[in-house]
Amino acid sequence: MGLDVSRKGAVATAVDPLGQLIDQSSLGATDAELIAYLRRLPGIKHVAIEACTMWAHFHDAALAAGADVVLSHPYKTRLIADASLKSDKVDSEALATLLRLRALPTAFVPSEESRALRRTVRDRVFYRKQQKATANHTYAVLLAKGIPYDDGILGLKRRREELRSLHLPEVDRGLDRLRELDLGTRALDAAIHASFLESKEAQLLESIPGIGELIAITLVAFLCPIDRFDSFDELSSYCGLCPTNYQTGDTSYKGKLKSDCNHILRWILVEASYIHRQNARGSYVARVGRRGARRKGAKRGAIDAAHALLRVVYAILKRGTPYTPHAPERPSCKVVSATPSPAVARL
Repeated sequence: MGLDVSRKGAVATAVDPLGQLIDQSSLGATDAELIAYLRRLPGIKHVAIEACTMWAHFHDAALAAGADVVLSHPYKTRLIADASLKSDKVDSEALATLLRLRALPTAFVPSEESRALRRTVRDRVFYRKQQKATANHTYAVLLAKGIPYDDGILGLKRRREELRSLHLPEVDRGLDRLRELDLGTRALDAAIHASFLESKEAQLLESIPGIGELIAITLVAFLCPIDRFDSFDELSSYCGLCPTNYQTGDTSYKGKLKSDCNHILRWILVEASYIHRQNARGSYVARVGRRGARRKGAKRGAIDAAHALLRVVYAILKRGTPYTPHAPERPSCKVVSATPSPAVARL
């Protein structure tokens, strides 16, 4: 069965092993309706759902009905993406056909615990960006009015209240917003800290200079289990740190960075690489970033450093060992004495 889901409901198309249509129905957005529909169908059910914003509760409802559920990769399901005639019924039928032919590109389905951790990370990243945007807006107001201020004063909860003495409505609104965000994210910070204490992988990643609890938990939430990536190149593609490639005949060129990637991971790896380069100037990541900046500019240097940092993260998660500033030295070869043993001398 192919299930094309949307905000208001879903369209289900069920076919038999020979491809004959059994049923095609429009369902509501509730889980109970999907469970009742699946239980009415005969035999063993195999369901394909396209990955989207609301896939999780449809996936769990189909599992509760006893169906075997797979998640379709939306960017790789070209039969749907390239269709000239596109509707919910056509899409659901295409999903069912590809699933029946075992030609459906599938996506990884994280566990319920991993999904909950990802939601927490997304919320915290969202509110942290709002805090940064509010602070930058308030700094711009101070600059426009020619008011001097200490660098980073809005990041200090006690000192920033001194700015209320200016009696500027624009500044007061920014300070009120920052206080609201601080109060609203306390529960998220506590949840991330608790998850960090329970995660061995996150504690290993924190050994990398410049990586704190939030960055470590973000990497664990979206990368683990690391064994689902067959190679580092596949991981780099997932994080969007490799360029697009076009090749035909003798023509081949590389373009911009991939757009179909995990944008949170790419953003946080670039930010973490900047912090790491400040804290460990002699590390492998810092050297790669400096070399890339000299040859191709600061932006390309930042991407190169993020790619090198991802390689370090991949090695730590694969080996289960903490960060080491330098690669371990190879064991030296055992030196054979030139003096023969007594037994050899007798021979």
